[in-house]
Amino acid sequence: MAQIDIRNVQKFFGHLQVLKDLNLTIKDGEFVVMLGQSGGGKTTALRAIAGLETVSSGQILIDGVEVQDRKAADRDIAFVFQSFSLYPHMTVRENIAFPLRAVRMNAADRDKAVTEVASTLQISQHLDRKPSALSGGDMQRVAIGRALVRRPQALLMDEPLGVLDAKLREQMRAEIKRLHIARGSTSVYVTHDQIEAMSLADRIVILHDGVLQQVGAPDEVYLHPTNLFVATFVGSPVMNVNGVRIEGNSVMLNDASRGFTFPDPVLAGLSGGAGGITMGVRPEAVLLRHEPAEGYVQAVTTNIEPLGSHDIVDAQVDGAVLRARTESGFVTGEGQTLWVRIDPAQAHFFDTATGLTLRGAN
Repeated sequence: MAQIDIRNVQKFFGHLQVLKDLNLTIKDGEFVVMLGQSGGGKTTALRAIAGLETVSSGQILIDGVEVQDRKAADRDIAFVFQSFSLYPHMTVRENIAFPLRAVRMNAADRDKAVTEVASTLQISQHLDRKPSALSGGDMQRVAIGRALVRRPQALLMDEPLGVLDAKLREQMRAEIKRLHIARGSTSVYVTHDQIEAMSLADRIVILHDGVLQQVGAPDEVYLHPTNLFVATFVGSPVMNVNGVRIEGNSVMLNDASRGFTFPDPVLAGLSGGAGGITMGVRPEAVLLRHEPAEGYVQAVTTNIEPLGSHDIVDAQVDGAVLRARTESGFVTGEGQTLWVRIDPAQAHFFDTATGLTLRGAN
């Protein structure tokens, strides 16, 4: 296993800069997920680690040794692509063994290694089948097995579950996590799916427009986002975002004439400068009730999304809309009057102009 260090890495494609001064340390045995929108630079960063892309400047070190000028074959890193990329004319056994044949490992050791990795991935029963006879999930297991069979220093995965259906993605997420725990490999995983990131990662690395936005454990980036992009990108349903103004101890939504009372310590010192203040509140922090109560303001439901275990309810306060997560069936229809409150302990405030956090939730 290995520690990977990325130091001041820049990457240009012509005049387009896709990685901007990237600095990151991936610890030995850590599972790191690179998360971001399409075009954010995450796949380019992964390919740079693997040696599939050269860097314009900066250093990439594996266990303290600079590798940015080494070929991919000389870095001892395995790469799992989104497409399965299996040899259709070979059996599963031959596909997994292919990297070992390439380095001329003897047959006995090769068979032992293939049997071991197939057992770990629970595909032993498929060893003599061709890829065309396998399900999508099993084909991806074979691709992962081919990457792992030679015990590389690190395993890199570029959206490996992207072509699978929802149920298979859920199953394979659990398998990849179990495999990482069992083997303790240094793993770097790229995705645009924040659910995958939250469920798999020891740490999440969030990239946007080639710039590193935040690095932290899943609960850290969820509870304490450093800027508005992170706050709105991580979490499902998406965070409520509203421009606000502070009047005394009230937070007034810009499109509403009524405000929410906050404790003085929460609002103390808040200033968004000339750009103003934006408040972010996750749906679970928007509290609804059917009867009036202190601290609650009147609202009207405008939309309901039943999701089985819970509902997502849109509540309109004057011209502003807040999305709330409620128990299933809490609201029975649109146009219903209810009362809404924001949990001050779960409110986030950002400078509207810069997007930077003014103070995260407690």
